Amino acid sequence: MTGIVGVEELGRRIRKLRIERRMTLKQVEMACGLSATHLSEIERGRTSPTVGALVRIARALEKEAAYFIEAEERTDVALVARGQGRVEPPTGGVRIEALTPGVPGSGLFAYRLTLAGPAGDGLALAAREVPGDAIYYVRRGTLEAEFNGARVTLTEGDAVQASFLIGHRLSPAEGESAEVIAVLTRSLGER
Repeated sequence: MTGIVGVEELGRRIRKLRIERRMTLKQVEMACGLSATHLSEIERGRTSPTVGALVRIARALEKEAAYFIEAEERTDVALVARGQGRVEPPTGGVRIEALTPGVPGSGLFAYRLTLAGPAGDGLALAAREVPGDAIYYVRRGTLEAEFNGARVTLTEGDAVQASFLIGHRLSPAEGESAEVIAVLTRSLGER
């Protein structure tokens, strides 16, 4: 996330969604416990809700709170045409292409990883205290993967799932490259 929206945009999004849901201010008031007057002030950008109030409004409108404050307004369906994914500059012999921009409130992140550096180069993800998982599917080539010291070699068509409670290290096999589809419960931006 590159930033959050201003109070006017926040209000616009709340009003837009309320109208799409065909709800009156009074109905949202009943669902979230905030007065219709206060909701109207928020929608007009005259005041900003507390975090707690925003969460209550989001629940009343059946959306994640992040939908209202993320800089980029995202829809419930995210489509990226072939070759149109966001590509990060290669580092450590790894090219990372985001396969989708994500949907509001989702905890899934999908990437195409191209590992083409010398053996030992690659992608390292530190262990986290927060539970989560990764699935790596090898589309082509040979991948050397290490999970908390345990090493596995994966070839085309192989897949592995690993917890983020342990560290991950992915690298191409000696003298090879590999293309991997990674579906993660954390963003690679959190490396």
